[in-house]
Amino acid sequence: MVQRPLLVGDESDAHLRSVVDRLRERDVEPVVFDADTLAQVGYLLTPRKLVIDGTVIADEGRAWLRRVAPSRWSSGDRVGSVADVSFRARIRLIAAIARHGKREWVTDIDALQTGEDRIYQLAVASRLGIATPPTIVSSDPSEIELALGSEAIIKPLATGAFVNSEGEPRAVYTTPLTVDLLSSGDFRAAPFIAQTRIKVRQHLRVITAGCVVTAAALEADMWPLDWRVADEAHHSWHRHASPEVEEQAVRLAAKLRVGFSSQDWLIPVSGPPMFIDLNPAGQWMFLPDDVADPITEHIVDFLSGQS
Repeated sequence: MVQRPLLVGDESDAHLRSVVDRLRERDVEPVVFDADTLAQVGYLLTPRKLVIDGTVIADEGRAWLRRVAPSRWSSGDRVGSVADVSFRARIRLIAAIARHGKREWVTDIDALQTGEDRIYQLAVASRLGIATPPTIVSSDPSEIELALGSEAIIKPLATGAFVNSEGEPRAVYTTPLTVDLLSSGDFRAAPFIAQTRIKVRQHLRVITAGCVVTAAALEADMWPLDWRVADEAHHSWHRHASPEVEEQAVRLAAKLRVGFSSQDWLIPVSGPPMFIDLNPAGQWMFLPDDVADPITEHIVDFLSGQS
């Protein structure tokens, strides 16, 4: 059996590709696959054996569940079609592989799925004494107004990507909550997270990988409410040392049992730093090199057995 690190993801993803390239520089050849790849390569899974593309994979070793598959929200596959059902079956196979054997994962699949729960994240953060914004998920607009007042924002509880009735890809970003939005059909059709709108001085992106943590800042007054809608904002972050936030971010990731996390925090105009949310499969490569590189190196060290 070959003890090669398993990487679940797509090499077109810059984050996974960077890790793969650095592993190969160390003469470590990973096994890379995802739900789309499995449609084109051979595989075999029994309670005691795993084979991917002709390679028998050792029962032990290191692994990283980066992304189960590329985003499918604009794939055009009709729900219930053969393509859709086949894709979902491959997703189920990857889940079985992720629970198979005695591998050490950057984050195991159960912790990954739990860690994606935004309400649970906030509850855990609050129990750790970390400041969080007042938050509510409710189908009743009056309950939201009662809890948060007139200054509130909403954001998706699940994915923010969708295809509209014309078949065009769209994304839902953090947006101010208005009376019109409260009464709209879109809002009533799916749960959203509503939060008090915070007067922000800085956005922080805090990245954790095990005990390694780095942070970057973005000045809030230069960008929209959700900075992601401005392409230039992705290139405007700068390294920002914040020992208090970094220590809290590592504690939160450890409590959630996620070996990697991409966390969003706010530095309010007044008051303590505030945790907003966490993505156990988020992005970090858009950040400055002195923020991103230590994270990439730690993941590579882990997968190559050097940490």
